[in-house]
Amino acid sequence: MTADAPQPHEFSVPLEKAEGALLALAAGDALGWPQEFPRNVCGRSSTGSAHVEFAQWTRRSGGRFRPFEEVIHAGDYSDDTQLALAVARCRTNHREAWWKALTRMELPLWLLYERGGGGATKRAANAWADGHPPWRSSKEAKIRQYFEAGGNGVAMRVLPHALFLAGQERATALLHDVVLDGTATHGHPRALIGATVYAYAAWSLARRSTTLGFGELLDLLIDKADEWGKLPQSDRNGGAWLDAAQFATASRYEEIWDQTVQEMCELLEKARKGLQEGALADDHAVLQDLGCFGRTKGAGTSSAAAAAYLVARHAAQPIQGILRPAFEKGADTDTLAAMVGGLMGCLAGQEWLPSPWLEVQDAGYLRTIASRLTRGPDGAAEVPVESTTPRAVTAELTSNAERLSLGQERSAVATALPGPKPIGKSIVVKAWHLHASDGQTMYVTQVEQTAKKVKKPIVEQPARDAASATRTQTPQVDVVDSKDALYVEFLEQLPVVFSDKFKPKDVEQALGLVQSQVKTWLARAEQEGLIQQTSRRPARFAFCERQLAGTAGARPQEVSPKREPHNARRQG
Repeated sequence: MTADAPQPHEFSVPLEKAEGALLALAAGDALGWPQEFPRNVCGRSSTGSAHVEFAQWTRRSGGRFRPFEEVIHAGDYSDDTQLALAVARCRTNHREAWWKALTRMELPLWLLYERGGGGATKRAANAWADGHPPWRSSKEAKIRQYFEAGGNGVAMRVLPHALFLAGQERATALLHDVVLDGTATHGHPRALIGATVYAYAAWSLARRSTTLGFGELLDLLIDKADEWGKLPQSDRNGGAWLDAAQFATASRYEEIWDQTVQEMCELLEKARKGLQEGALADDHAVLQDLGCFGRTKGAGTSSAAAAAYLVARHAAQPIQGILRPAFEKGADTDTLAAMVGGLMGCLAGQEWLPSPWLEVQDAGYLRTIASRLTRGPDGAAEVPVESTTPRAVTAELTSNAERLSLGQERSAVATALPGPKPIGKSIVVKAWHLHASDGQTMYVTQVEQTAKKVKKPIVEQPARDAASATRTQTPQVDVVDSKDALYVEFLEQLPVVFSDKFKPKDVEQALGLVQSQVKTWLARAEQEGLIQQTSRRPARFAFCERQLAGTAGARPQEVSPKREPHNARRQG
């Protein structure tokens, strides 16, 4: 992707704007995080009505098969702020090598301490940790999945680019870098264009010295569609990324990009129309019209349009503008509130911030990063990029090392924490608090399986001869106690995911289980007459007439494992 030549750093974003942007982003993230999935908040169905104070809460983590409860301290932020800080470090520490630092170091390491990360970002980070970009895979389905990822996981992290490049008179380099950043994890234009719109809005507000008129931000974004909507030409990796995009979309990527630009413009027009009623505008109705609820709530385009609408609507009341999405039931609350917070800070600085928000997690570190971003490209350091992996850091943790290397001349002091509470008796959870040398706080959890497998004895049946005895023996198989919560959960999920014949490998991929677990539990289910083997090479199974009835309930009618559209769910 080709950017204009570097421009002189003629303007520095005011420090109060940079600090306000990052603090408000983190505060919105911390307020909205427990609201996003109320079912994961232990002990209560929701966290109450809108309020500016942070509160400690207990979160159910670990997914379906390794669930545990962990305490989230008041003001702790999630992946939105974590990834924004990762991008900020790349820009301020590595100059021209910032993208290499993001993909070789920050994204892989983020897997160690991520909190609430989206599926697309975690899949891409795992690919980088394995040493290859997510658009290069031996499995074509994974490449398609990457180019179908259109969530808001890019838009939520690009604020540092806008602050870092606010001194440039044109946004060309900014938009180039935002798209380049986005391709590290997401391939669909919905993710990338949502990010360019958001970054352009932040860049414009950071450079602004006058008040913002009602609806003026939406007018600006609609008028500048030819700038934020342009697809930068790729020159990185010899154009390999764009070649992969064309292959995955049957040579239609530019066409899909243009269609998505048009879609973005239509969303901004809807937002502008929603403002026409002035003080009587119904925020919930407008957000619903923009696709912020249900299957499309995590799309990058919808999130960017919603953030722009809320800032245009509540510019004179920035606190209300952040609380609205943070407590909007059914929306992507943490990301929306964080994105609005970032824009409000770019516009109004930090004087308006409520006192509790000044105590958000790592507030001092956020201020330090903000100060470094205001120096722009001329003030960036050139620290060599040092690749690291979560596996290497985990090895140090489990060996009880007190100080860990995080790469890029960063280290962390590790302190063991009381283990989070497992749900069930089959796992044990370990936890550590990491305090990085630059001031960031990170929490690491490690889940280990403790359920013991037992041998099911061979049942001898009376037989007239050896052949008959062989036929009546029950095979000796490693099984998990049927009272084990994980096995029961497995039986409940199996018919939900599959409606026809399935292979053990299909089960591994669909449910995220290891090979030994799958084979053990399938053998148990076969012995209990719940499934039957239909072929041996390759091994395939099918449901028996009982269909797991009496063990996990009747099999649902709609069990198709088809993926939802790229914009239908949060893939952050």
